[in-house]
Amino acid sequence: MKVSLNWLTDYVDVAHMPADELARLCTRIGLCCDGIEQTDTDVVFDLEITSNRPDCLGHIGVAREIAAGAGLALKLPDLSAVPTVLPGAAELTGVEVLDPDLCPRYTARVLRGVAIGPSPRWMVDRLEAVGLRGINNVVDVTNYVLMEYGQPLHAFDYDLLTEHRIVVRRGRAGEEIVSIDGTRCAVTEDMLVIADAVKPVAIAGIMGGLESEINERTGTILIESAQFDPLTTRKTARALQLMTEASYRFERGVDPVAVDPAGLRACQLIVQLGGGELAEGVVDVWARPHEAAEVALRPDRCRALLGADVDDATQAGILDRLGLSPESKNGRIVCRIPAWRGDLTREVDLIEVVARLNGYGRIPMHDRVAHRVGGLSAVERARGQVREVLAAGGLDEAVTYSFIDDDAAALFGFERAVRVDPNVRRSNNLLRPTLLPSLLKACKANQDAGSGDVSLYELAAVFPPGAGELPAEYTQLALVAPAAPAELRGVMEAVADRLAPGAALEVCPGAVAGLADGAAAEIRLDGQRVGAVGQIAPAVQQAYGLETPLAAAVISFDALLARASRRPGFEPLPKFPAVQRDLSVVVDASTPWADLAEAVRSVNQPALEALAYVGTYRGKQVPAGKKSITLALTYRHPSGTFRGEEVDEMVAQVVAALGERVAAALRS
Repeated sequence: MKVSLNWLTDYVDVAHMPADELARLCTRIGLCCDGIEQTDTDVVFDLEITSNRPDCLGHIGVAREIAAGAGLALKLPDLSAVPTVLPGAAELTGVEVLDPDLCPRYTARVLRGVAIGPSPRWMVDRLEAVGLRGINNVVDVTNYVLMEYGQPLHAFDYDLLTEHRIVVRRGRAGEEIVSIDGTRCAVTEDMLVIADAVKPVAIAGIMGGLESEINERTGTILIESAQFDPLTTRKTARALQLMTEASYRFERGVDPVAVDPAGLRACQLIVQLGGGELAEGVVDVWARPHEAAEVALRPDRCRALLGADVDDATQAGILDRLGLSPESKNGRIVCRIPAWRGDLTREVDLIEVVARLNGYGRIPMHDRVAHRVGGLSAVERARGQVREVLAAGGLDEAVTYSFIDDDAAALFGFERAVRVDPNVRRSNNLLRPTLLPSLLKACKANQDAGSGDVSLYELAAVFPPGAGELPAEYTQLALVAPAAPAELRGVMEAVADRLAPGAALEVCPGAVAGLADGAAAEIRLDGQRVGAVGQIAPAVQQAYGLETPLAAAVISFDALLARASRRPGFEPLPKFPAVQRDLSVVVDASTPWADLAEAVRSVNQPALEALAYVGTYRGKQVPAGKKSITLALTYRHPSGTFRGEEVDEMVAQVVAALGERVAAALRS
């Protein structure tokens, strides 16, 4: 925010202070000065105002902070001697607020006989110093008060308001308004408008309408000073692409108590600059008059938190200079929070105020800092284990954006996805329901850079649509690689075995969106679908412009984590050798490996230590419509060494089970 030194001296006596010294003071008290501009007649400071301090978006608010920081007196405009005439404002206009939640306070004052003309040079100079151009005396006054109090105002041509009254309401379907800058705005029911008896005449908190603006023929003026809901103002401003000085302040919150004084100040200046008469009184619709909150500060707690010996009297004095009315009660300093300091809600907020105005430089420095380092959480340890397994498997970690476009979501079967506000993000505004689109895009970027042979994984949140408005968010692990799907399945099994030993994954062939027909399968854990594995579908590969076929796999990390072993298991090294037998069996070409594995495990053989897939063969020695699958059986006796005939007997049991369950025959 730009602050004029000439303007500032109306409220606090800093004319004697060198500009660089004043800039350092502002920075010290929390109003960081980013620059100083010297003009022929003024000095302009560029202050950085944080979003929680809307009270400093006007010269009076800045002056209040400077006065408190420098121990100077604050002088506010004298509004006690503004002459008024009858009839009163209540007889000339009316205000009806239909949505008090969106407009907690609305005031209207009426001036008659005002002569529209240019503003005096002193006002134009001040406005230009802070980046506003002069228009006419009435509009300039509303801008002047905006930069003085931080309270946006609007002046209506009273005679152009149907029935000379104001209705604050939501927009209606089909309504339009042309703003002062000539923008045609279609309003909706989510927007708040200022209307007369018939039509909208302004967009609440943002900009007035062209039809009722002040012009050279205006003689009677209605001055609006109000408080509007910050969130509604923000949404409306972005939907209409109208960001103004007014919306900037309403989005951050204005002082509800200062609404009427700011309006009265504008009327005072208009009478001074344009003549006319102010109608007595004000039409003030205030849904919930402000009640000052009380926040207590424990002086000992303040000293302990700051690590500085700031005595009770100094703490109370600082709070008093800021207008917080401190009182000592039961060993605490109780403050009544003024309406302009809505950011002060907790004890620690008051402690921060004391630290800032007492001076951060007075907090002692130490050459040692004690910091307790905590251990990794269970989730962090699990993530580390996953990364170790995948790095050992030759995969590189990718970190990608969480947004994709509609086409990418549709390729993987998501016709409905969670979308952010298009006014905030116009393209790629879907929260990704799966990680695969992001990883395939990364593969394309690597391919274009000459690194097409890349294997990637990502462990991150996904946001598939849920039953309600919120997405069914969870953490997903996804892999892509120029490899066979069986290899990625093996990697996934290794991850599962590392995180949750004994929680065997089942792979069930079936159709999966985005994966090729006949080369895709669901991954199940305890009968529940937790992921998928397979070859990327040709249409998806073509859509991403990938030259090399890729396999992909996804799995719910949360599902694995729920079954993860919290304490590592231990088994002693075996004392006796294992015996391995390979079996090659011929089965129907459509028989999946899962059926063979289930048949083997159906035989009650405690000595069966491991079952592994070796390979598949199709060729001259295998009849048409059949395939040969080789599997490896590993047996180990817990207290001795198996004899050959004992193993032969167990293998025969397996062969019988395979023949019975999947019609398998030993390959000759």
